[in-house]
Amino acid sequence: MKPTFPPKLASHLAESVRKARRRYCKRLARCQEKFSEKGIHDLRIETRRILALLDLLGALHFDAPLRKVRKTFKKRLDAFDDLRDTHVQRVLLKPLWPKFPEAQELKKHLCKCEKRLECEMSRGIQKTKSGRLNRHLKQIQKSLCDCAKNPPSGRSTGVAQTLSGGAFRRVVLLRRQIQRNKPATIHRMRVAFKRFRYTAELLQPFLPNMTAERLARMKNFQTAAGGIQDLAVLLARLEKDAKNKEITAECVKKLRGELLRRERRAINSFMDRIGELMDFEPEQPMPFASEKRTAQQ
Repeated sequence: MKPTFPPKLASHLAESVRKARRRYCKRLARCQEKFSEKGIHDLRIETRRILALLDLLGALHFDAPLRKVRKTFKKRLDAFDDLRDTHVQRVLLKPLWPKFPEAQELKKHLCKCEKRLECEMSRGIQKTKSGRLNRHLKQIQKSLCDCAKNPPSGRSTGVAQTLSGGAFRRVVLLRRQIQRNKPATIHRMRVAFKRFRYTAELLQPFLPNMTAERLARMKNFQTAAGGIQDLAVLLARLEKDAKNKEITAECVKKLRGELLRRERRAINSFMDRIGELMDFEPEQPMPFASEKRTAQQ
């Protein structure tokens, strides 16, 4: 940890680690007890939040080894990608089946894949342990608590604003690279925006303008971009499955045309509101002042 790491921020992050590791263990236990779509979703959310917290500590040059812990959590998150995509695709396609009866072959194929993936992941989740990761997180929490005991050495708000500002500038840079005919460019910006949102949530007590209302708007903005990615992934799946002869290209020809139209509408709708991005720009840090001097003012 940097010697100038603000103790107030260290105390806040120590508590964040404590809550995150407890929530993760609780969600994992629930998922092992009852493997369900909601259980998977909740576990993925907690995993993402821990990853965001580890990334934040990395940005703060935290001394404890983070790479191995992060790698393990990322591997666990990625393990659910195919099943998560299949769940989302089932929801997307459900209202379309009556309009495209010729696509029943695809419907059967998705159901078959979903059952296979659920069976595989259900067995895998039962073997998943949290003891070692929980001990690593406890060590990180302890290090943060020790840092919180140090004499005041810097303003927590200034550090928080610097971190959130850096994350936001990354989003703006990727926003400039967006091309309407390339959904992947929107996805890259969305991933950076999600990281910025998580950073803002973690540092909210030190960011005066990050109100609950603003964070809710940020989530809505991110969801709009996520809808585009879901359609892009589904279209890529249709192409891949047809190429691998899992389904016939003819059975999804009309459905693919409808999905392409929906993707175009989603892109246009998102680009119409892209200007909202600048509404989320965090405040710039004020000139340095120690926490001790700030408290005396």
